[in-house]
Amino acid sequence: MSEEQGAVAPVETGEAPSDDWKSSLPTELQSDPSLQHIGSVEGMAKSYINAQKMVGAEKLAIPGNWATDEDWDLVYNKLGRPQDPAEYEFNLGEDSNQEFTDWFRETAHKTGLSARQAAALADSYQEFAGSALQQTDTQLEENRQAVEAELRQEYGGDFQDKIDAAVTLLDEFDAPDLVDLRMQDGSSLGDNPDLVRLFVRVAEYINKEVSEDGLAGRDSRPGLSETDIQARISQLSQKGSPYWEKTHPDHDRTVNEVLRLREQLNG
Repeated sequence: MSEEQGAVAPVETGEAPSDDWKSSLPTELQSDPSLQHIGSVEGMAKSYINAQKMVGAEKLAIPGNWATDEDWDLVYNKLGRPQDPAEYEFNLGEDSNQEFTDWFRETAHKTGLSARQAAALADSYQEFAGSALQQTDTQLEENRQAVEAELRQEYGGDFQDKIDAAVTLLDEFDAPDLVDLRMQDGSSLGDNPDLVRLFVRVAEYINKEVSEDGLAGRDSRPGLSETDIQARISQLSQKGSPYWEKTHPDHDRTVNEVLRLREQLNG
C-alpha cells in the first residue's frame, strides 16, 4: 500500500468552533475591544450582517453645543414630534380647563416631545393629580374633625347651641356662605377654630347686650323673618347640596341647621 493510498481524509463534524477562535487572528486584532463581546465565528458573522444592514439607513445626527433651535427642531420632528401643538392627543382629566390644556400642548411641542411621550406624560400627570387631590380631601376632613373635637371639648354641652347662634348670626347679616370660602391651604373658612370662636362671641354679645329682636328689627321672632327662614331652608336643602349627600363633610351640619330652622319656623 502506498502512502497516498494510506492517507485518511478529515471528517467534518459540523460542531461550532471553540472559544479560542480569535487565536487564528493576528495579535493586534485579538485584543481589539470591539471583538471582546463576540464568542464565536457565528457571532462575528451575525454582527457583520447587522452592520451591513445599517449601511444606507437613515441616520440622525445629534446637534452639538453650538446648535440652534432650528437644528433641534429637525431632530424633534424626526423623533415624532407633531408639526403643530394641536395635533397632540392626550387626556388630562375631566377637571382640566382649556387654558391648561393649551399650555400643556404648547410646552410639550416646545420641549420636543413626541406624540407618544406627551400622551404618557399626560397619563402620569392625571394619576398624580388624582392621588394628590384624594390625599388633600382626606387631610381637610381630618382637620375639620379635629377642629370640631377641639370646640366640642371647649364648649361642652353648649357646643351645638353656640354653633347654631353663630350660624344664625351669619344668616342675619346675609353671609351664610362665608364659612364655605376656601383659604389658601384649601380648607374652609368655617373650619378655622379662631374664626368660629369669633362668630360665637359676637353672637353671644348681641344676644346679651343688643338682643336679637333689636338687631333684627323685623318682627317679634328673634333673628330671621319667616320668609327668610323658609328661603334659607330651601337653599340648604336644594338638590345636590350636602343635605342629601351623607358622605359629604358638611352633611351633618347642614341637616342640623335645617332642623333648627324648621323648629324656629314652627315656633
